Amino acid sequence: MRKTEMLKAREVLRLRNETALSIREIGDIVGCGKSTISDILHRAAEVGLEWPCELDDKQLMAILYPVGKRPSAAPEPDMDWICREIKKKGVTLMTLWEEYKEQNPDGLMYTQFCERYRGFKRKNRLEYHREYKAGEVAQVDWAGLKIPYREAASGKNNEACVFVAVLPASSYPFARAYADMTMPNWIDAHNRMLQFWGGVPEKIIADNTKTSTTKSDKFDPVLNRTYREMGRYYGTALVPARPHRPRDKGADENQVKISEQRIIAPLRNMQFFSLEEINEAISIQLDKLIHKKFQKLSASRVDLFNEIEKTALRPLPDKMFEYADWELCKVPYNYHVEIGKKDDKFYYSVPYEYVGKEVWVRSTATVVEIFCDGNRIACHRRNRNKYHRYSTQEDHMPEAHKAVTDWSSERICNWAVKTGPQTERYIRNVLKSRDFPQQSYNACMGIMRLAGRSKRPDVEKACAEAMGSGLFSYKYFSLILKRITTSNDENTSEIIAHKNIRGREAYGRR
Repeated sequence: MRKTEMLKAREVLRLRNETALSIREIGDIVGCGKSTISDILHRAAEVGLEWPCELDDKQLMAILYPVGKRPSAAPEPDMDWICREIKKKGVTLMTLWEEYKEQNPDGLMYTQFCERYRGFKRKNRLEYHREYKAGEVAQVDWAGLKIPYREAASGKNNEACVFVAVLPASSYPFARAYADMTMPNWIDAHNRMLQFWGGVPEKIIADNTKTSTTKSDKFDPVLNRTYREMGRYYGTALVPARPHRPRDKGADENQVKISEQRIIAPLRNMQFFSLEEINEAISIQLDKLIHKKFQKLSASRVDLFNEIEKTALRPLPDKMFEYADWELCKVPYNYHVEIGKKDDKFYYSVPYEYVGKEVWVRSTATVVEIFCDGNRIACHRRNRNKYHRYSTQEDHMPEAHKAVTDWSSERICNWAVKTGPQTERYIRNVLKSRDFPQQSYNACMGIMRLAGRSKRPDVEKACAEAMGSGLFSYKYFSLILKRITTSNDENTSEIIAHKNIRGREAYGRR
């Protein structure tokens, strides 16, 4: 027995005989497990050792552990195996020690067992700030290094951003390159990451960046709404890392370094002409990394993943999460919310009762949903027709608009008939170019105003030409009519001589 252990034995005997402390309390004081305390007290009782004890350390060791009864060197536990097992859910050091003692009754006491484990981790650099269980967490981030490439079509030089992720229990990584760090790419990276792993961890720790959060805060960060929706879809908890707290995602910080060293650095002298080429090269390097054996462990990342983590992940849904934009809007007087930017705007109706209220608009590639106070108040198919930008549902219209629809359409058509057959034809097609005629009233009124200032033959000619193009809008009609009237003016620009027409001389000018 080592001197330190003998000193502990002496202290155990003292505390047991001089205080009313329990075995657990004594263990906490001297740093021993309950089994070690019980073993010392049992040996002392067997030899009839009384307290106070006048024996020195050698004599005390000899009486507690006589030569004939001294156990041989305790078999060392398989720390390689223990480091794998401890990562499984529900497995503790106490569980593993008890299994070790069942096979080795004369083996290490629990305290010694724990000391061996901690020493093994320190020696092999496996010591993180905490132990992660299999399937418990994934950590994600953007790598600091970027991969340059030149676009084949334009010749433009760009830099690809690399998304990296890791399952810390097995150190199983994922990496993929993107053109930028925008939210659509962030979501796509998560979709591909989970598909690569074939399952979903209990939570995902993300770097506290603008990509994942709309408000960075040490204690109460606000997640991006699209990102939060993705977490709900996959049934995982999204946990932003605290600013300036790299230990919150220590495994990922290390994985970023490994990715830069093992994935990005080997590609430094390669010329790429597309993101597809970069990702093919990343896949090759990633495959090498996951199959490479650890320096101190007799296993690779893929071995650990298949052994302890794959089955611990939650199952994936049948379909990948569909990216959606969220936008806060105020319903205007025409009860159509505006979606899009600049020349790519589209308009979707909501029940007219919501005019003036704030609503959330969720738009995917296929559908537009509008919510007020958490309730969905409208749903439309995504509109991509730039010549038909309004999407209106009849039950969203006020009764006054429904009542006036036929009357206004009839009035406009009556005017068109009086103007000419080409005008009538064109106006009817303008009215039909929208889901509901009232959506085209402004365009029709604009055409009527222009026609009122122009000659009837010019209007008829403009309507015929516009009809042939298949474009039914006020803007297109006005361009054609302007060209026709301008051309006619140029053809009639010659001055007509007549005695009733006064020249400059009549006003004293030369």
